[in-house]
Amino acid sequence: MLTSELSLNYSKKKIFALLVIIVIVSLGFKLYLVDFSSLPVEDTYGYVIRSIAHNNGDFTENERKTLGWSLFLSPFMLLLDSDEPLDYINIARLSSIIISSVTIYPMYLLARRFFNEKFSIAASCLFAFQPHLNYNSVQGISEPLFILILVCAMVFLLRDKIDKYTYVSFLLIG
Repeated sequence: MLTSELSLNYSKKKIFALLVIIVIVSLGFKLYLVDFSSLPVEDTYGYVIRSIAHNNGDFTENERKTLGWSLFLSPFMLLLDSDEPLDYINIARLSSIIISSVTIYPMYLLARRFFNEKFSIAASCLFAFQPHLNYNSVQGISEPLFILILVCAMVFLLRDKIDKYTYVSFLLIG
């Protein structure tokens, strides 16, 4: 009863438009923050070097890091033919920025399971503009992909009925 009293009854078009605006502003903010001419943190080098190695047939696992992010990046590395390592690093940065921006919609869906439209949009804004998450997304490291998978798993797990999407959540969590 309290939730229905606080509900704003936004139309789906209005919510979609607000989320698109949040994604665009967040994407612009992230692109403003990243310096594509500077060298990144050490982890980004490792992921990029291993993803290039995957394209050359070397799938040995590093003792410190798993293969997930480097395997995800390896098809994108095939799109570029460059002698500059910074170009490949910038592909990793752009990939993590895009993934971080895409995660805004699943975050809205997750917040919607607990709150009304207004607070769910606010949660999406908090996620989109949180400084630590923006810093991680412009570095080209694996955290944006991890957050996307975790949020999607929670959205699928918290559905009202148990169906095939529940099993997808277990697959994503695994």
